Amino acid sequence: LSIMAGITIANIQAGLNHQSVIRAMPNTPAMLGMGITAYAASAAVEKNQLRKVENLINATGRSVYLEDESQLNAVTALSGSGPAYFFYFVKSMIEAGKAMGFEESVAALLVQQTMLGSFHLINSADKSLDELIKAVTSKGGTTEAALKQFAEHGLEDTVLQGILAAQKRSEELSKS
Repeated sequence: LSIMAGITIANIQAGLNHQSVIRAMPNTPAMLGMGITAYAASAAVEKNQLRKVENLINATGRSVYLEDESQLNAVTALSGSGPAYFFYFVKSMIEAGKAMGFEESVAALLVQQTMLGSFHLINSADKSLDELIKAVTSKGGTTEAALKQFAEHGLEDTVLQGILAAQKRSEELSKS
């Protein structure tokens, strides 16, 4: 079982002279048992071995089995690196709170609890993300003003391009 980013199953098989290889990409919330790990296996891995590894991985959170190992590059970019993107956005919101006059500890509490509550709302509400956004956004209101700024400055495209750049880098690493 390998968690090395960008090191392919074929490279591991050649380096170890061993055919039964599983390649996985966890993320840092796995340290708390709240991670997500995607994994792929070589053809030599038997079903019972795969189940044992899946049980091991699930002890760190949730898992997704991928038939196509090359998708691990996208996983690396999306959920492997994803906590850093989330932390970056939280940090930016805390900085905005400080710019509005809050002590850092108060800004951090406001933002962290907002993120935690929003996460749980995503998981428990029977609504799409667009519906959840709409529920907070009043016509001509404060949320709409912020969302317009995000759109005008291309935040959605910036996030997309950043994640695609991470995927490209992962692909480059797997070819070296």
